[in-house]
Amino acid sequence: MKKIMFAVGLIIIIAGVGAPLFSGIMMERIVKRSFSDINQIYTDTGSDLSVEISQYDRNFSSSQIEWKIKLGALKTIYSVEEIIFVDHADHRFTSIVSTTSLEKNKWFKNFVNNKLNGKNPLNIKTEYKLSGNIESTLALDAFSFKDGSVVVEIMPGKMLITVDKGLKNYLSEITWAGCLVPGKIRMDNLSFSSKMEKVSACIWDGNLSFAAENIKADDGNKEFVLINLKCDYTLDYNETEQSLSIGVESGIDRISSGQGNINNASVQIGVNRIDALGYKDFMNLYLPMMNDAIEEIAASQYHTDTLKRVVEKQMASVGLQMVGVYEKFLKKGFEIQISDLRAQLPQGKIKGDVTLSLKKDMTMVQFIPVMMQPAAALDIFFLKSDVSLPCELGGENQWLLAPIYPGMQTGLFIKNGDNLTHKAETRAGKLFLNGKEVLLN
Repeated sequence: MKKIMFAVGLIIIIAGVGAPLFSGIMMERIVKRSFSDINQIYTDTGSDLSVEISQYDRNFSSSQIEWKIKLGALKTIYSVEEIIFVDHADHRFTSIVSTTSLEKNKWFKNFVNNKLNGKNPLNIKTEYKLSGNIESTLALDAFSFKDGSVVVEIMPGKMLITVDKGLKNYLSEITWAGCLVPGKIRMDNLSFSSKMEKVSACIWDGNLSFAAENIKADDGNKEFVLINLKCDYTLDYNETEQSLSIGVESGIDRISSGQGNINNASVQIGVNRIDALGYKDFMNLYLPMMNDAIEEIAASQYHTDTLKRVVEKQMASVGLQMVGVYEKFLKKGFEIQISDLRAQLPQGKIKGDVTLSLKKDMTMVQFIPVMMQPAAALDIFFLKSDVSLPCELGGENQWLLAPIYPGMQTGLFIKNGDNLTHKAETRAGKLFLNGKEVLLN
């Protein structure tokens, strides 16, 4: 029995002594695999961003890693070609805990030394678990610095990001107390959170939320104020239908810009049942186009004429390809929905709900007959809309109140007390506007 106990004890001791070495080996595999997965995502989405390990020194109980993010086209905006990270990782029994430094970046070091008296406000720690999960925490201490004669105050913040093996599931949570430039701008209590699952490099499923308690800006002539902004985004991938739905729900308590307040405003916007293949093709064209545009725009020092020229050039280069991509969106059930639009203006309340969807698969060519035979649209579209706004906003605008098509019996809106109201609906093969049938033949 004593020999058995001795043997067991010896195994435990050996395992305990060797655990840091084993953890270090496993961590190196996790890190290199994660970098490979990240670069694959960048490649698949047409981005020219990349991550690269410059140096990896693994010792018995610790590792020193130097790696960088190459910014690609973004370097022309930030005037920084790459961001260098140095990780010091301690090997533990079931995980690795790494502390990250930006000390090798000249721009960061100069800022800390010259503006912050050498006190680094940024603390980054990452835990690599043997299961393959990675959890990274970034903590920002409060600091202030002078920019000319202006004092900029940065409040504390925290960011937590968790990813699993293979970078398939992402969790993130960011909180920031805000910043202050006295007399110019103030932001209080901003937050962001997300829970996302990767379906493919371009398609994700999950939700994101953003909130800001208070944003104020003053340019000396007028003040912009935004109180309690909340935005929720939903990405819903339907594997059976091979479709993606995107939803946005946003609201504010108050927004003003010197021309009256908008209070208690909210809206829900949904783009539903987007063809997943079409969306993927769109992103594969759009993202590289944006990379090229960013480089040209930044190189031009953001001159207005150049901005217009670059956008026109990029759109022309992919124009015909985009037509083919857009056709893939024109599938039965594709829907655009604006619902629960609400806002209190000085002139009165605005309310609105609009739904427009396709009743069958379409191509661009199949829309041509609708121009000559408007009634054909009733076989293609489903429409339902209900909008109300104060008369003061519309005034006596005849474009709103008078028929603009021979078959209309009312204008787009009709007067109803102090409001202009609009109701439209396709029903039983007919179009009704404000309770009257629109004769389309």
